[in-house]
Amino acid sequence: MGFGIILGILSYLLPAIVLFFAVWLVTITFMKNQKMKREAEKQAAYRETLLPLKLQASERLILLLERITPSRAVNRALEPGMSAFTFQMGLLKNIREEYEHNVAQQLYVSSSCWSLIRAAKEEVIRQVNIAAAENGASAGAAEMAALLIENWSTLAPDPIQAAIDQVKQEINFKF
Repeated sequence: MGFGIILGILSYLLPAIVLFFAVWLVTITFMKNQKMKREAEKQAAYRETLLPLKLQASERLILLLERITPSRAVNRALEPGMSAFTFQMGLLKNIREEYEHNVAQQLYVSSSCWSLIRAAKEEVIRQVNIAAAENGASAGAAEMAALLIENWSTLAPDPIQAAIDQVKQEINFKF
């Protein structure tokens, strides 16, 4: 009689256990699918909102770097009859303003990329000051500009180009 009771209980219990595992398996599968769906929605939201902002920031950072390149900065700041000191101060002011105008863009790039951008800016400032010191007080702005561009052309590697390459690499990595 004991064996018959156990067999009767198992006849009810076994289908319940099988049903439990089937429901559990369906639930786990459903949860995994929901998680994958949420991740896909996050990626879509990223592509629709954050990616355009990152691209715009990268464009602005490359523009910043191009604008502080000595040859371009000289073209914007140099005026006929300008003294070397006035030219130096104008260049430094323009470089700092460009940088400060774009400082918030660091939010959209890695810290290593931002460090390269900041280092490039600092190197341009250093080169402006070196050219001013080498130029001497009696020389004009045109001579200082020529010396600055000449000194910049001898730098290897070019810090501006290194920063631009890093920004481009980060953009390509995102796609």
